[in-house]
Amino acid sequence: MITSRIARWNLIAISVLLLLFFFWIDPTGRTPGWARFFARAHPALVHAPIGILIFGLVLEFLKGVGWLKEGDNIINIALILASWGALKSVAAGLWLGQMGGYPTEVLFLHKMIGMAITLLAAILLYVRVEMPKRSLVFASWFCILVGMTAAGEIGGKMTHGDGFSSEYAPGFVQAVIGDFPDPMSERFDLSDAAMVSVFESIVLPILNEKCASCHGADRGKGRLRLHSEEAISAHDGDEPLLVAGKPDESLLIQRITLPDGHEDQMPPPFNAKPISHADVELLKWWIANGASFDQAIAEMDMSLNVRTILSAYGLGAIRSGVFALDVPMPDSLLVAQLEADGAWVKNVAESEPFLEIKCDDIACLGSSAIDSLTQQIISIDISGSNVTDQEVSQMGRFQHLTRLDLSRTSINGSGLSGLINLEFLEYLNVYDTQTNDEALEHIKPMKSIAAVYLWQTAATPEGLEALQNALPNVEVNAGK
Repeated sequence: MITSRIARWNLIAISVLLLLFFFWIDPTGRTPGWARFFARAHPALVHAPIGILIFGLVLEFLKGVGWLKEGDNIINIALILASWGALKSVAAGLWLGQMGGYPTEVLFLHKMIGMAITLLAAILLYVRVEMPKRSLVFASWFCILVGMTAAGEIGGKMTHGDGFSSEYAPGFVQAVIGDFPDPMSERFDLSDAAMVSVFESIVLPILNEKCASCHGADRGKGRLRLHSEEAISAHDGDEPLLVAGKPDESLLIQRITLPDGHEDQMPPPFNAKPISHADVELLKWWIANGASFDQAIAEMDMSLNVRTILSAYGLGAIRSGVFALDVPMPDSLLVAQLEADGAWVKNVAESEPFLEIKCDDIACLGSSAIDSLTQQIISIDISGSNVTDQEVSQMGRFQHLTRLDLSRTSINGSGLSGLINLEFLEYLNVYDTQTNDEALEHIKPMKSIAAVYLWQTAATPEGLEALQNALPNVEVNAGK
């Protein structure tokens, strides 16, 4: 049985240790080596006391409504276990915060709430034993519940970024929380190519949209923040974040181009906003042109691939490639038929006639509608499908094709001969196929090609080197 003496000494011990932790663990100091393992256990340690407190709260409620006659001692034991469990979590959390990567103001609030909950659990035990007034007991439980909710919300924001808890909430919840990011009416400001900064109008929106949840103003995971020119310039990691003129040597590009499933892939696979190939190309273009923070769009060299991407976002002054062609808008009934036949279809831009399609099975390329949409289809993703070289050889009929993804298929690349006359094809992905040196000969005549992905293929180092020598201005990416 929990006596008054036990409750009193429990409160004193918890109070003293909290004060000790608060003044001993300097938030600006360096976490001791032995404490780092313990600190990383904070997310695991925090759940046990939360569960115990909820268990105690349920028992307290059942006693309050008369459904439970006994149980006071069980609740008191739960409070002791919860207060000491919370104390361990507080210590781990203080050291974890000391390791950096979290916004100072938010971290301080999270820390204070966590310590308050720990103290409240000890106080509640003392109240239940010494002065068991129902109103006082339930007020204490209410404060603990509110504290746990607030601490969880703040912890989620620090770990996963703003909007994590409310992103999929109903509209009225979002309105109350006021935490849901407004959708962008226009992704990029491309109003004036001569005046608009590439960094401010293109690069920063991409970083804010795809990276800020972990590397923004409110959270700097791995001591990296990407929300502003100052934050990017201040990065002092072991590897250079940006290498002007050399995107492939820049850590930013290396991490966002890692293959799916890689432990260092960024953004992580579970991220709700994965980075697109177009975004990667724009970031690489910016870095290749010197990674300037004030250079205007019109001042930078621009490949056909980049022109095509920016044209899709409304940069009319530099329309080129397929976007300079007079192509009719696709028939909506044909698009619907193509989707019914198994294709995923997406418009590259609202005002453009061009389509991107993805097929999980080669049968969708045999759709009765597809031959009437060959002018509009500029991107085909048939990765991981049962496509053969015979079908690949027939893709020359998509005369406006700019991107073709054949990765993770069983082709040997002989069908690439059918793509030679595609004057707009810039991106070709044959990752994880049996594409061999003989097939590489079909790539060399492709005049518009800008990037070829050849990871885990049957091509030899000699064949890859010969391809790169034949196409010195083309990115031949073999995953090395």
